[in-house]
Amino acid sequence: MKRSLLASGSATALMGAAAILPVVFAHLANEESAQIAGAVLASGFALLLCGFLLLSAGSRLRSTAATPSGARIALAANIIFLAFCALELSDRLVRQEGRVFYWTTLLFPPALLLFAGLLAAQRWAWFTFRIAAALAVLWFVGFVVIIPFAPLATDGVPVPWQGRLYMTCVTLAFAAVFAAAFRSLGRPDTRTYFGVVRTAH
Repeated sequence: MKRSLLASGSATALMGAAAILPVVFAHLANEESAQIAGAVLASGFALLLCGFLLLSAGSRLRSTAATPSGARIALAANIIFLAFCALELSDRLVRQEGRVFYWTTLLFPPALLLFAGLLAAQRWAWFTFRIAAALAVLWFVGFVVIIPFAPLATDGVPVPWQGRLYMTCVTLAFAAVFAAAFRSLGRPDTRTYFGVVRTAH
């Protein structure tokens, strides 16, 4: 119970904070934001409050069986991805005229389902997340190779080298996170935790 409350609280709070950021950036930059910005801001603060309440409730409970570090790393990687999806969704609602159809929007519901599976230590979640982590590493590393040469532009204006450098750093950070999650899920204690045990040949 403690593990579930702390993980759920962390995910909820980070998604709330991520949802708030685009609204704040739009205000600081004096950008014209969509009318839905107020609703997004209220939703972000609601998520942030719920997250803190869950964290507070979880911190008061006694620790039960320890969760392997590999499982905690996988959960952390999933939470980071969920926060990134919330950030992208908020940004598209507030600053990009509601163009929400994007790969992060499509992956948001499966990522939430996978988070629940990891939290419940389900075998299918171990297999699914390990495959997804491997594919994510390949995707992000491949994107890093493309960034210097791709004709990237924002509103018709070519992205400067600083923007490309920022994109490269963020992409490498995601690749590192998912590589760590992939490796951690292969540890013997993590496999046992998820009920995935190697059979001797």
